[in-house]
Amino acid sequence: MGLRKTCSCGKLIPFSVPYCEACQAKRNKEQAARHKYYDRYKRDKEAAAFYNSSEWQSVRAAVMRRFMGLDLYEYYINKQIVYAEAVHHIVEISEDWDRRLDISNLIPITSGNHSMIHKLYQKDKRKAQQMLISLLRRWEKEFAP
Repeated sequence: MGLRKTCSCGKLIPFSVPYCEACQAKRNKEQAARHKYYDRYKRDKEAAAFYNSSEWQSVRAAVMRRFMGLDLYEYYINKQIVYAEAVHHIVEISEDWDRRLDISNLIPITSGNHSMIHKLYQKDKRKAQQMLISLLRRWEKEFAP
C-alpha cells in the first residue's frame, strides 16, 4: 500500500492524486461554471475570437517549432528543459493589436510561468517585457541558423 492522504471531504486517497473522484467531479463542475461565466460576461470577445482563429493556431504552431517547444523562461532562468504549453504575447494584444501575430512578440512558456509572468507584469511590466525580449535575443544568438 502506497502513501495516502486525506481528501478535503475526509476520504483517504493516494498521495499522488489531488482529490477523490467525487471531489474532483465537483471541482470540475465548479470550474466549468466559472469558465462559462467568465466567457459570457468578462472575456474580451474580439480576443476570444482571435485565439480561436486558424491564423493564431498557425502562428502559435510556428512559434512552438521555432523554439523546439521549449519554455524559454525555464531554459534560461531556471536552467531546466521543460516543454511549453502556452505562447505568450510580450506586448499584450490589448496594448497593441497590430502585434498579435508578430513572431518577435511571442515566447513559448508553461501555463505556470504564464501566470507568474503576468504577476511580474503587475509589479513592473516594462522590466518583465525587457527580460522576455532578452531571452528571445539570447536564443537567436545561440540557435538561429
